[in-house]
Formats: sequence, C-alpha cells, structure tokens
Amino acid sequence: MIKLKNIVIEENVVKCDIFPEDSKKAGKIEFDLTNKKIINFILPTGYEWCKKHIQHAIDYLIEARKAKEKMPNEKLIMWH
Repeated sequence: MIKLKNIVIEENVVKCDIFPEDSKKAGKIEFDLTNKKIINFILPTGYEWCKKHIQHAIDYLIEARKAKEKMPNEKLIMWH
C-alpha cells in the first residue's frame, strides 16, 4: 500500500508526497509524464525497502493521465 498526497502536475511533471505502508513521514516523488521517467524520489527513513511501491504509484499516475482523469489531490493505492 502507498498513499499519494498533494498531487500536483506542472508542465507534465507530477510531484507528490508518498507515504508507504504505515509511515507517518512523507517521502517525495517527481515523475516526467511525457518521457515516463522518474526525475527523483526519496523514501522516508526506515522505508528504503519500499522501492517497489514507487512503481505502483507511477503506474497509477500514468494510467490516470492516459485516461484524462482529473488528478485527485490524494490517492490510496493498494494491491495484493
């Protein structure tokens, strides 16, 4: 599970806070929607093992943009 908060798109770059699993501290992600490349990401201290969670967040952001959905301010992403 990963929670995205404060999702903002500026010139096809999406930026947001990321909260993996049960973290109360935020990390950050910046992703280029045009080139589909991670610009930068930082996971909260102690959650470095959650790198695979970043891909779930990116997959959601790409699909939401492709579907021309209005990007929400927050999104909870879960998988099994």
